[in-house]
Amino acid sequence: MQEVEFAREALMFAQMFLHMGITNTWLYRMLVGRLYYAAHHLARRLLIEIGLQPEQWRINVHQRVLNELDQHYIATGRMTLEAWTALDDLCNLRRIADYELATPMRLRQVNRAVSLFTQFAEECYQILGVR
Repeated sequence: MQEVEFAREALMFAQMFLHMGITNTWLYRMLVGRLYYAAHHLARRLLIEIGLQPEQWRINVHQRVLNELDQHYIATGRMTLEAWTALDDLCNLRRIADYELATPMRLRQVNRAVSLFTQFAEECYQILGVR
């Protein structure tokens, strides 16, 4: 699944940049965004697996993905609330990184994004039956 590969690569590159010790707000903003979008693509894959077509949605797509996950995965017990919350929190971090330019993006926020991404992705991998 291309979404799984994209997610794994996003995490690998984020960790690589962090290990390089680069301290740059612009890079931090980019890493948070890439991690969120990798998680978002995993969420869309989960929805595709149950027959939904998120590629056709045009309005409030990010919120709709969260809402549909809630309805089809949280409410049915197929996903934990903690994983869903990790995606929601990661979405909020991405919003700050992309739109609140006066708010500094710091290393601790990138590390939090890595943690949130990992929590959500691991549960997605389990649901999708991939390792």
